[in-house]
Amino acid sequence: MDVTVAVAPAGYAGGMPTVTRTATSHAPLETVRDYLRDFSNATEWDAGTITCEPVDPSTAVGIGKQWTNVSEFRGRETTLTYTLEADEPERLRIVGRNKTVTSEDELDLSFLGDVTTVRYTATFTFHGAAKLATFLLVPALQKLGDDAQRTLQAALSKLPAS
Repeated sequence: MDVTVAVAPAGYAGGMPTVTRTATSHAPLETVRDYLRDFSNATEWDAGTITCEPVDPSTAVGIGKQWTNVSEFRGRETTLTYTLEADEPERLRIVGRNKTVTSEDELDLSFLGDVTTVRYTATFTFHGAAKLATFLLVPALQKLGDDAQRTLQAALSKLPAS
């Protein structure tokens, strides 16, 4: 299966660092969507994620579902609580929060011919003292995007083609 992932340079969207990736897969849109909407799978497709566990394993994946995500960023572990805030046929929004950062992950999906395209945009809003150093974090966010390119490609290539 062919999978292509491109990472746009980290930039600023309204003063907030943003990293964008675009991935294509021959898996059906529904297969890709179901895989990405279960954020527990972030351990496979997000290079920075160490663990990602549902807060309440008994609840089904849907709006309001939460996960505890432990990631490594700049050599340090950080824990965020992610919530699925939008669960639409062609759009997912998963937002992670802790006292230092809010990470807003937008996943827009489309299907044309036999190719599913995922446009993944992560926007970071830093809080407190970290907010003062936001511009210094852009290179580290670019590296995060570069690492994710490799792992997202590998994960999507394992999904069954249509």
